Amino acid sequence: MAGILTIASVTAAADQNTFTKWITTAPTMAGVVGGADGDGVYAGEILKYTPGDTTVIEALYHFNGSKHSFTALVHVVQTGMKAAISGVVTEGWLMGHQVKGEYTQIMSTQSPNGTAFQGTLDIAN
Repeated sequence: MAGILTIASVTAAADQNTFTKWITTAPTMAGVVGGADGDGVYAGEILKYTPGDTTVIEALYHFNGSKHSFTALVHVVQTGMKAAISGVVTEGWLMGHQVKGEYTQIMSTQSPNGTAFQGTLDIAN
């Protein structure tokens, strides 16, 4: 597919999922996923955004991979170019399990404003 950002291959833990996401039109996000859920599409919605030296975000992350799909309600704390993610799977694969992850802000030609976020989201067993 033309225009899809390729994620570098990583050695993933059993339930580690990778993603690259960007804001399309706030509060909507789009991107790509990989890892335990398989290659696929990311979609997301920002539910609450509190900017500051430390930005706090509440969001829904939708991972639609070739092997598994799930939705997680996440709490994101971003300081500078890095963020910590915590939350719970609310629908789909491993529903009810806790999630934990991180992302780093990167430059991307896929994003309308040139900024994207690349990271991992682990689902606890």
